[in-house]
Amino acid sequence: MITLTQYLGQHAATPAHRKNAAALLVACEALYVEAVLDGVEFPVNPATGSQISGQTYGGYRPADCPIGAPGSAHKQGMAVDWYDPAGKIDAWCMANLDKLKKHGIFIEHPSKTPSWSHWSIKPPKSGKQVFYP
Repeated sequence: MITLTQYLGQHAATPAHRKNAAALLVACEALYVEAVLDGVEFPVNPATGSQISGQTYGGYRPADCPIGAPGSAHKQGMAVDWYDPAGKIDAWCMANLDKLKKHGIFIEHPSKTPSWSHWSIKPPKSGKQVFYP
């Protein structure tokens, strides 16, 4: 499971963003437990040393981060990209949309996340559990 320290990384976060991140991680942990009980493995990313995808910006992104829009869920502490090189996390999510809904998790469509699984507690404009960025 991803810790708050891993999620925030080297980036300073406002108290509001830290609060959002804590809520995100609680929701993620609940869904993570269900996935693990179903046999899903969450691999560690060699680049981050955690289950967070990318090199630096798969978790929290500061406002000045060059990746993502100014209002992105990552920059609000409301989204995380799980390292998912084989697409197994996304495949499980797509087969368990009811569990995502139960935990208030929204994901980007797997066709747009080839080596990660984007989980967010910020509903997309469409309101759909699975959305296109």
